[in-house]
Amino acid sequence: MLSAGQCAMLLRGSEDHDTMIRNLTIDGFRGFDHFEMRDLGRVNLLVGTNNSGKTSVLEAIQILMTGQARSIWAALSRRGERLADESDRRSREEVDVCHLFHGHAMEVGREFRLKGVNDSTGGRLTATIQEIPFDEDSQSALFDEDEEDYAGPFGLLLKGEGFVRVDEKLPLSRRGGLSSDALRRLRRTQVDETPSVRFVATASMSPGEVVSLYEDIVLKPEEDRVIRALKTIEPTIERIATTSKESRYYRSYPGERGGVVVKCAGVDQRIPIGSLGDGIWRMLGLALALVHAENGVLLVDEIDTGLHFTVMSDMWKLVSETAKRLHVQVFATTHSRDAVDSLAAISRADVSEDSDVTIQRLERDKHRAVAYTEQEIVVAAERGTEVR
Repeated sequence: MLSAGQCAMLLRGSEDHDTMIRNLTIDGFRGFDHFEMRDLGRVNLLVGTNNSGKTSVLEAIQILMTGQARSIWAALSRRGERLADESDRRSREEVDVCHLFHGHAMEVGREFRLKGVNDSTGGRLTATIQEIPFDEDSQSALFDEDEEDYAGPFGLLLKGEGFVRVDEKLPLSRRGGLSSDALRRLRRTQVDETPSVRFVATASMSPGEVVSLYEDIVLKPEEDRVIRALKTIEPTIERIATTSKESRYYRSYPGERGGVVVKCAGVDQRIPIGSLGDGIWRMLGLALALVHAENGVLLVDEIDTGLHFTVMSDMWKLVSETAKRLHVQVFATTHSRDAVDSLAAISRADVSEDSDVTIQRLERDKHRAVAYTEQEIVVAAERGTEVR
């Protein structure tokens, strides 16, 4: 089994060569009976029609690379796949685990398998529904005395191989749910040795997330990189600051844009970032996620959300250059032709070896994505060929 350092090296690589996931295989997960992506690069744009599985691929990568229950919780919670019993006031928040399995089936023996392979090694994660006779010690560790009646006869077993370091039993309730209480208690005993994995959803980051990430880079070189990224949309921006009072207020309103103010040239009054539009907020979230995903993976759903086509080339330059400098592998989804064309604008037509940039087209009922190299992306854009 690889050490924590070797696990981090999976994505960090060396000065001469970065090791990234080159091939991904998904079995029994969400809408995929079997699916493969091959010839992946540093920046990978996933395209395809609605319900072709693009977001599911991002979720699979997050679960594979972290190997932790928190990623399972996040994948289900983002989609609103929760269980709730309004008639029971004691009902705790639970996510409905069955939706992770192909066919939404919740039965003993059902499993999904995720596998990633790079140039030198690989990793696999298997999640299986099994009957688990918890003993009294494990039961009391995961449930309070007055909550033991929530414990069901089933559990979700997470088993890792290679760079995936997990061997965990997740208790499920009698309804097949993973509770927030059980998850919290599991975290107390877990040591996070996984590479950094950041997921930016379609709705962008919450104010609380943005404030927390930005405060981590204040007065560091990363702060200047973030400000430069925002200048591509609003050149007059001079400074950014967080306001603790506003961040506490806006955490209760996840759809709002708060907790951050900007100083623009020629304007004495500080300006709430929400006044500058969704594009600024989206670019801020992307830049923050990139610098915090160093030596890891960045996953972005609908990367072009809130961005006008005139700034997409600058967005891709930010993503591509920062990802290469900080050894980040990026997976993003889009429906936009503008996002594809602007990616072609930064791609190299003369690349001779493994592409730094790829487009992966997903098609319903197809077991393998169609991969486009940088050369093919450039040629397709020049000829007006549709690759979405």
